[in-house]
Amino acid sequence: MVVVSPVAIAAGFAKGAYDASTDNGAFSEGFNAAAGPIIKEAKKFGAEHSAIITRGVLTGAAGAFGARMVNVGLKRLIG
Repeated sequence: MVVVSPVAIAAGFAKGAYDASTDNGAFSEGFNAAAGPIIKEAKKFGAEHSAIITRGVLTGAAGAFGARMVNVGLKRLIG
C-alpha cells in the first residue's frame, strides 16, 4: 500500500491546475481530443440551423414581451 502525503496531493493538484490553465500537458491533450469533435459538430449544427434558432429566440422574446404587456394591462384594469 502506498501512502500519499497531503503535500504530494497539493503538488499534483497545483501541477494539474497549472497545466490546465496554460494549455500544457496531458490535460490539454485529453481535453482537445474529447472536445474537438463536439465543437466541430456544434459549429456545423449552428451553421445549418441558425435561422431557425434565431427565429425561435425572437419568437420567444416577443411572446414574453406580449405576455408582460397583457399582464400589466390587466393589472391596471383590474387593480
